[in-house]
Formats: sequence, structure tokens, C-alpha cells
Amino acid sequence: MFDETDALRRGVALQAKKDYDRAIEAFSEAIKLRPTYVEAYYSRGNCYEAMGQHDAAIENYSEALRLSPKEAAAYYNRGCAHGKRGDFDRAIADYTKAIRRDPNYAKAFYNRGLTYSKTARLSKAIEDYTEAIRLDPKDPDFHVSRGLAHAVRRDYDAAVADYDEAIRINPQHAKAHGNRANALERKGDLEGAIAGYDQVLRINPKDDKAYLNRGIAYFRLGDLARAIDDYSEAIRWNPKNTRAYIDRGVAYAKKHQTDKALADFDEAVRLEPRNVEAYVRRGSTRTAVGRREEALADYDEAIRLKPAFAKAYYSRAVLHGLEGRLESALADYTKVIELDPNEAAAFCHRGVIHTKKHQLSMALDDYNEAVRLDPQYASAYYNRGLVHRIQGEFDEAVADFTRTLEINPAFARAYQNRAVAYNQMGEKAKAQDDLVQARQLGLSA
Repeated sequence: MFDETDALRRGVALQAKKDYDRAIEAFSEAIKLRPTYVEAYYSRGNCYEAMGQHDAAIENYSEALRLSPKEAAAYYNRGCAHGKRGDFDRAIADYTKAIRRDPNYAKAFYNRGLTYSKTARLSKAIEDYTEAIRLDPKDPDFHVSRGLAHAVRRDYDAAVADYDEAIRINPQHAKAHGNRANALERKGDLEGAIAGYDQVLRINPKDDKAYLNRGIAYFRLGDLARAIDDYSEAIRWNPKNTRAYIDRGVAYAKKHQTDKALADFDEAVRLEPRNVEAYVRRGSTRTAVGRREEALADYDEAIRLKPAFAKAYYSRAVLHGLEGRLESALADYTKVIELDPNEAAAFCHRGVIHTKKHQLSMALDDYNEAVRLDPQYASAYYNRGLVHRIQGEFDEAVADFTRTLEINPAFARAYQNRAVAYNQMGEKAKAQDDLVQARQLGLSA
């Protein structure tokens, strides 16, 4: 005789075939025959979840838990549904309940760790990943996720150790290889990073992100040709990869292939009309080739789209300075500093504008702040030296030009201006030596 058990079995078979609509009908039939059928509510919830109908899934899991409050798997699955809805607090609460009912539930620890990571509670995330690994040390995903949490905390050595273990467990784990390469790149090991991306591409030759990231590493090594080749491959496999167009455009601009650079920035803007970096990069390239009105339009649009984008104000300030619009440049550099008080270059460049306006005390304040923020900022010392020289403070000027040359021994104008200061101090031999150095570096008298 046909009963609710038969309906449940039929539903389970349909669910296994991913025929979720008919499976739900079967589970609903089982529930109609037995309204307290916990397994039917739970299985129907799983089908709704598989179909992305999270609210319906939660409703079914909740009913299963009302009837049987000790079902750890139901809490776990309801937590997953809450997480997919973005309700992270409820997700964590459900994973915690699942763990209380089953302290060996490795997946519950893992998913609670994932949710803590999404909400920037990295210490708690790492604790949960560690417990998941203790319970199930052979799951590579647990190591990959803990590695990512370590990487976000900039503990790259710990991250690499986790990725290494994931790769030991599963040598074909592309994400482990990719994340390991990312961590090595952040550590400055660009060759190691490239080797890692090579491995990702051996596993999946169509991975556009791996091509993009390897291109970035080649770019940082100064190998523009290989960088461009990789950006092009990223675009070939994903023609909508806006980041690849922007980065390839930057590489083309660095090679002075302006037309190609602008074409890439144009495509990036077409793909993502609200991508502010694409506008700023295109503006910078237009500035470099004298298309300044178009460049200004790009910077204005970037600022309209994102009024707190410091890079756009900075680039526009540079353009205003080139055009002699000193007040506008001053206002934009000040806005950059307001948005990012640690931007040493903005202080230095604002100091240049103050110097041009003969506001020397304000210029010195800016140069002082620039070198405080970045003690290796050669141009800031050089510009401060110029102000000291203008004010007749020759000892201070010589000290600044000397510091400039310690940082950058090829800074020809620092030799030239130190020669001027030495000459004013009556140090004729030292002045002559510096002029010789300036000429050897290609600076004419």
C-alpha cells in the first residue's frame, strides 16, 4: 500500500537526479500524509536551497527543527541558507547550535569560520578553521580558507604554510596554488609567484585570473612584453575582464604605445561605465600626450562617480599645475590630503604649488610632513632644499640636497643646486665638484 515513506523515497530519488520540482511535490505529498514527518521537511528544504529559494528552505528547516530540535544537520543547512541571504548573524547562530549538538561537526566549524571571515572577525575565523582541521585534517579547503584569513592579516608565512599543506593533500588544487602565488607576490617573491600561477595554468589553461595575476607579477618585474601577453590571454578567455584591459593599457602606456593604451581604457569604460580607475588611467594617458581637455573631462567624471576617490583629485591637481591653474591644483591636493592624510606625494606636490605662489613657510610645512611620512622621499628633500636655498639658509639647503643624493645618487639637479648653495657659502671647490657631477649625469650648465 502506498504511504508517506514511499513518497519520501520517491522524492529522494528525484532529488538525486536534480529533478527538484518533482522531488518537492513528492516530499509535499509525504508531509500531507504525515504532517510531522521531519525527514520530508528537511529534504524539501534541501531542494529549495538547491534551487536558490533560501526563504522557503529556511521555512522547511525551521519546521523540521520545531519537530526535532536536536537535528544538527538542519541547523547547519539553515545556517547555510541564512548565509546565502547575507544574514550572517543568524548563520553564525545556527552553526553554533549545530556544533553544540555535534561537537565533531567539522563542516559547521568551517562554515562558521567562513562567515566570521566575511564579517572581518579573522581571529575567530582562524580558531574555527583550526578546529575544523583538527577534526578533518585531510580536507584541503579548510587549509586554503585558513591560509586566506592569514593572508588578509598579512601573515604571509602562515598563509603559505597552509597553502602548502592543501597542495600536499591535493596537488591539483588550483585555488591553493593561486592563493599561494598571491601570498608570495605580496611578500615580494615575484619569481615564486609566477611559478605558482604557472601551476594554476597547467591545471586550468583557461583561468583568466591566473593570466591576469601572472601579468601583474611580470609587470612588477619590468617585463612589459610578457605582462602584455598575459593580459591579452586573460582577455581572450574572458573578454569582459575589465581589470585586464586597464592593466594592459597601463603597460602599453609605459611602452609609449599610446593608441593601444587608450583603446584599452576605452574598452574598460565601455564594459564598466562606472569604473573610476579606468577614467583616471585614461586621463593620465591623455595628459601625457597633451590631450588635456579630454583628460580633465575624465578626471571630472571619475570624481562625479566617486567623490571620495583621492587618485582622481591627485591626477586632476597635476593637470591643473601643468596648465598653471595654481589655485585649482592647491584645492585638489588639499582634497587628497583630506581623504588620505598619509599620502606623502600630495604634501610634496602641494608644497611645490605653495613654492610657486611664494608661500614659502607653507611650502616648508608640506615638505616637512612629506619626509615625515616617507623618510626616503628624495623629491621632498630636494624641494625643501630649494626653499632653504631661496631663503638664504644654505646649511639647511646643503643638508637637504645631500640627503636627496644619498637616496638617489643620479639626481642631477640636486648636484646642481647644492653647487649653487656651496658657491653662496664660498665653498668654490665643492661647488665645482658638484657641477662636474651634474654634467656627468647629463645636465647642461
